[in-house]
Amino acid sequence: MPEGESDTAIAENFADHFRDKINKIRDALASFEKYTPDHKEVPCFGTFEELTEDEVKKIINHLQTKSCELDALPTRVLKSFLNELLQFVTKLVNLSLSQ
Repeated sequence: MPEGESDTAIAENFADHFRDKINKIRDALASFEKYTPDHKEVPCFGTFEELTEDEVKKIINHLQTKSCELDALPTRVLKSFLNELLQFVTKLVNLSLSQ
């Protein structure tokens, strides 16, 4: 902390520094045209068709067998036990999409 300055003065100097930075950025951007993104029609997903077990199996089999320590179920394990888990995974996917 700078010696001899009050906490209030330090806080005001800090605020002034960042206010000046923001003003400089705004001034630098003022010469640019205002950006307007292209309008795109996006379909509304109000309903989903349920996936079949075959579709879910195909999707899972196409996944890369990569995992991270945070994965509750590593891809390698999922693929190894896919036949046993497929009914439950398909139900979970369909419930997630419907809700």
